Amino acid sequence: MTASSAIASDGTERRSVYLHAGQLHVSSEPCEVVTILGSCVAVCLFDPDARVGGVNHYLLPVGSAREASTRYGTHAIPQLLERVLAGGARREALRAKVFGGACTLQALPGRNLGQENVDVALRLLEEQRIPVAERDVGGKSGRKLVFHTDVGAAWVRRL
Repeated sequence: MTASSAIASDGTERRSVYLHAGQLHVSSEPCEVVTILGSCVAVCLFDPDARVGGVNHYLLPVGSAREASTRYGTHAIPQLLERVLAGGARREALRAKVFGGACTLQALPGRNLGQENVDVALRLLEEQRIPVAERDVGGKSGRKLVFHTDVGAAWVRRL
């Protein structure tokens, strides 16, 4: 992760973090997380009352039990949830936003990896009873995502 600082329009100093594929970031301080998504998916979780949030960026939908890497949605989403709760968020107040999952890889005939990534996110969030407040998923274009962990604001630009 690469970090820097910026001053928000309201005068709040907000640390800025670039999230690489396979990483996640959680903060209880104002933080702007930026990432680029293709077939990968980013799940953003936040508690608007506690002002705690985080985001992951995973590449593949399902990982093995041997490798609990955040490169896989089945590991990245539970780890994100665990860390957001440890950071002070309350489970009942959590909201989610889901981004990415474009069909950008043509190397896998008959398979839409982006949609598989989205399906895993939505299924796991539903199992945890975390409402999805916003989503921008699918299509054929990548996305640049900017997420503010403290207020849950997200901006997406198609690439």
